[in-house]
Amino acid sequence: GVGSDGKGSSNILPEIVYSLLTDSTIGAGNLIGVEAVDKPAMTTAAKFCHANGFYWDGVITDSQNLREFIYEQATTCFLDFVVKGGKFSLVPNIPYNVNNYQMDRTATFESPQETNLKIKALFTDGNTKDLKCSFLSPEERKTFRANVIYRVEKTNGFAKNKLISLRLDNNQSDNSWQGGSEDDPVETYDCSDWLTSSTHADQFAKYSLRTRQLVDHGITMNVAPQSVIGLSPGDMFTLYSQITHTSRFSNGIVLPDGTIQSQTSISNGDTIYYWNPNDDDRNGEVQSGTIAISGTKATGPSGIRGSVFTKAQSNASDRIYKIESISYGEDGLIELTGSIVPITSSGKLAVLEWDSNDFV
Repeated sequence: GVGSDGKGSSNILPEIVYSLLTDSTIGAGNLIGVEAVDKPAMTTAAKFCHANGFYWDGVITDSQNLREFIYEQATTCFLDFVVKGGKFSLVPNIPYNVNNYQMDRTATFESPQETNLKIKALFTDGNTKDLKCSFLSPEERKTFRANVIYRVEKTNGFAKNKLISLRLDNNQSDNSWQGGSEDDPVETYDCSDWLTSSTHADQFAKYSLRTRQLVDHGITMNVAPQSVIGLSPGDMFTLYSQITHTSRFSNGIVLPDGTIQSQTSISNGDTIYYWNPNDDDRNGEVQSGTIAISGTKATGPSGIRGSVFTKAQSNASDRIYKIESISYGEDGLIELTGSIVPITSSGKLAVLEWDSNDFV
């Protein structure tokens, strides 16, 4: 059973993984063993899956690459496969209530006491070096329609497969988020071998769509060794930087007649950077200024028509990242890699903001 030492059949992934890592008959116990698995973390993960109905009702019939198998299956159960201090474990990758292990979509960074959602470190321009940012390719950011196939069991009968098909709505409740389209390509997740819950399938589809929609870049930086004491992959940290950030949704072009084409609304008086390659008066250089809009068309500043622009965000920007890896870098420093954790204005995890009106 969940979190107990009893033995028997199980349909909870952390318990199955624990057996695969420690049992010498059905798993890799001779190579890994009990000493190399973080049992308390596995117990927490098992209780998390049980509380939220994330079950793994499947059969392993073929030999598998064990690490690859665990990594792929963990993602669909909202878990991260982590190696910490030489020990393997599964860790929930979304906030949950520490009292009942229920998924907590209301968790905020301002009041994390009731959840496991905590920011473990702060990095600034003063304690980081060689900060690099890498954006995902356009193909990796493309919105899509998620088809999740799951299995419906019938007592004393034959099981049948069903499909949940969701895409992002064209209009999002937060207009800074990219909407979907009827023309979005289909990506199919065939989970019928082990997934038997329509609720789980629906949550997984929405989480996948939100992640693709909002997670668009990662960073790499070097920090002092004392800065990473107590940190491990999966932890979250804040990066507070004076370096100008731009949002990929706050960009656009102005046509020669003044028509503005942009993903998000641009208001009269917004500060922008703009570039008009055909503007001989400014030698084709990037300019900054305040955009003037009359009706629906841009009238200023001078040279704005026929330009590419972006809204300026030159103030200090604080963003939250999730640690993906910690390794030794050069000069005795520690290299951190992290992926962006999008948050809402109220401090919640944006990938868990599921408004039914946001999906079709």
